[in-house]
This record gives sequence, C-alpha cells and structure tokens, in this order.
Amino acid sequence: MTSTEYHTHRENRGLHEPFLARAADTSARELANNGLGAFLALRLMDQFAVDQGKIHREATDYQITATAEFLNDIYPCTPEVTHLRELVRVAATAIAEDDRRLLFPPLLAFAYWLEQELRLEEALDVLSTALRLSDGRDGEEEVAAHLNHARVLRLHGDFDGARTSYQRSGQIAARLGDDHSVLLSRIGYSVVLQRAGNLQESERVLREVVREAQRLGDADAEARACHDLGGTLYFGGRPREAIPLLYHAYELHQSPLRQAQALSDTGSLLMEIGCYEAAHHAFRVVLSSHPPRAIRINTVLEQLELSALVGDRVSFERWRQELANERERLTPEQQVDLELKSGCGFALFGQTGRGERHLNAAVKLAEQHGMGERIFHTEEKLKELGERQTADSRGLTLPSEMPKDEPGLEDTLLRLEALAADVIG
Repeated sequence: MTSTEYHTHRENRGLHEPFLARAADTSARELANNGLGAFLALRLMDQFAVDQGKIHREATDYQITATAEFLNDIYPCTPEVTHLRELVRVAATAIAEDDRRLLFPPLLAFAYWLEQELRLEEALDVLSTALRLSDGRDGEEEVAAHLNHARVLRLHGDFDGARTSYQRSGQIAARLGDDHSVLLSRIGYSVVLQRAGNLQESERVLREVVREAQRLGDADAEARACHDLGGTLYFGGRPREAIPLLYHAYELHQSPLRQAQALSDTGSLLMEIGCYEAAHHAFRVVLSSHPPRAIRINTVLEQLELSALVGDRVSFERWRQELANERERLTPEQQVDLELKSGCGFALFGQTGRGERHLNAAVKLAEQHGMGERIFHTEEKLKELGERQTADSRGLTLPSEMPKDEPGLEDTLLRLEALAADVIG
C-alpha cells in the first residue's frame, strides 16, 4: 500500500476495518471477541477526536459503560484486553477532566503492543486514531505519535509516508526544544534512507547523530544511532566495522527489547563473517530472554541461515517451518528475508533450482516494496549462484575466516563469550 493509498484509506474514518475483519473471523472465538472489543473501544476513542467537535457527555458516558461491560465479560483476559480496558478507564477520566489528550498514552501503548505482535495494519489504525486527538498545539504527545506512526509505516514498507511523519515529528520537537526527540526523528529518517538504498547519506546522518548524542550525554539516542549505523555499514559491505557498534549499542540500551534486538543483529553480523559459534551464543541469549514476536522472528530468520551455513538440515527445516506458520504476519522486509535466506539455504544444501526460485521471489517482493538495498543484495546472490552452480554443488560460497587483528572485534568476542557463559552457561 502506497502512502497516498494508505492515507486515502484512513480518510474512511471510524470503520477500523482491521479490527472488524478480526471480529468477523468465526474460526477463533477468542480472537473474534478481542477484535470486536477493540473495534468498540476505538469507536469510543472516535468520540474524542477533534474533528468530531464538542464531546457529547451523556452519549459518551453510555458508550463507556457499554464498552466496559463487554470487555469485562471477555475471558481470558489477554494482554490485548488489558490494553483495551485501560483505554476505557482513561476515557472516563478524560470525560471527567474534559481533557481528550489523556488518551494519547494508552493509545500509543496499545499501538506499540500491536506493532510488537506484527499486527501492523491494526497498529496504524490505532495511531491514526491517536493523531485525531491533536488539538493543534505542539505537545510531546504529538511528537511521540508521529514518531511511532513513522516507524510502523516504515515497517509496513511505506517509506514516503514514514519520511513525512519523521520530518513532522522533528519539526514539532525542535519547536519544543526537545533535543532527544529531534535526534530520534533524524535516526528514523536515516533508517528510511538506509532501506531505500541511500547508504552514504544514511551513514552521514547517523555519524552526526552519534556525535551530537555524545555531546548532549544522551545515551539512549547514542545507542539507537550506533545500532542503526551498524546496520547501514553492514548493508554497505562493512560488517567488521559494524559489529563493535552493534555490541556497544547492546551495552548502552536500557530497554530489554532493544537489547535483544541489538544482540540479535550482532549475532547476524558475526555469522556473516564466519564466527558461527559466537553468533550461536548471541542468538541463544536473545531467544532465552523470551523476546516479543517481532524480535523472535528476526532471530529465527538468522537461525535459519546459520543452520544452513553449518550444514544442519534438520534445524534448517525446523526454523523454516516456524517462519512459514507466521508468514501472514511477517512484515514486507521479513518476507523478503525469508525468501532470501531460504534460497541461500537450499543452494548451500545443493538444491540450486529451488534456491533460485526463492531468490527470484525475494527480488520480486523487494521491488514491490521499493527496497533498493534488498534488491541489490538478492541480485548479487542470484549472480553468485549462477556463476558457481556448475563449479560447486553447494551453490554459494561460505564466508571467509575473520582476521584476528581487526580493531574492536576480538574484544567484542570476548565480552560476548562472557555474557553467554553468564546467561546460558
């Protein structure tokens, strides 16, 4: 879905179609009840939207009571239902205090939970609902909503929409004097550049952000910038430079979720340069932390590739089956990665024809979603496969051994080994 199509779709307000679709699914009663509960809660949120005009207290009070009763009857009380009940509770307070802005935090929290569950259409719906609460002032709520909106649009493959939302959040944050959020908007913008294939500009922006974050003593922004700079360097063919940055981000991050993501990415790059045992350590630590679905899937994608590289066909098929079961909920980027890693894996096991079909599917998906870097990377794998399949039945070349004198790498490996020993024994 393009940015224009998405925003046109959102103009059809109040329908909350992703939740209605779930409510109509009779194959799973729990999911249907949760979907209907979410629809009712969001219809309640619509009563607070600025474009609805003055809140009609009597009607809204009745809607609050009816929605609360429905949600209280849902069993079991899942994390989603807990979020929905909080929305209704805060709605009652917002009516009493005549302050619709109180609804921003629970809406953003619900959207973030949906994002971690890879329910991106639903997360976008909730974020659009939150943005309709804006009363024209520049507030931290607007900054947070635009940042979250931009991130989910980016995950959804809508780079134009994400770029616009990042710019909007940065403008508001600058007027508020919120240096941290300005840096976050620049980091997000750099990731859009990265995903679109403009790696040189992405690196320039991120290095500037790292320096500014260090000057301000903003460890969170520094961690995020180091994390994404590592990704940009990797996509530019410089994994050895990226690994210390990613592990440094892991050490700086305060959020367990961000720590898990940084460590998973560190493992991916270690695998890229042939440090399979270290990569395995990193992935095991991540999975032992029981991360949210999005991070688990990304880590399992890496385990899929690692199992192929070490010739473990049983594990390869096990990880591939887990991902196949989640396919409908994968982001566009994860779908591309699944096809790419499956293709490379089959080639490594000598099934070059099957591998080529998966790689071609990856190129098609990357083109569909405008992922310039992924297109280039996958086409390189196809080229390599074509050049080698007559000379080498394994199809693809294994990564070379890591030079032992690389600055920063040896220290990173030692720290990771100590971490794995402490966490998983």
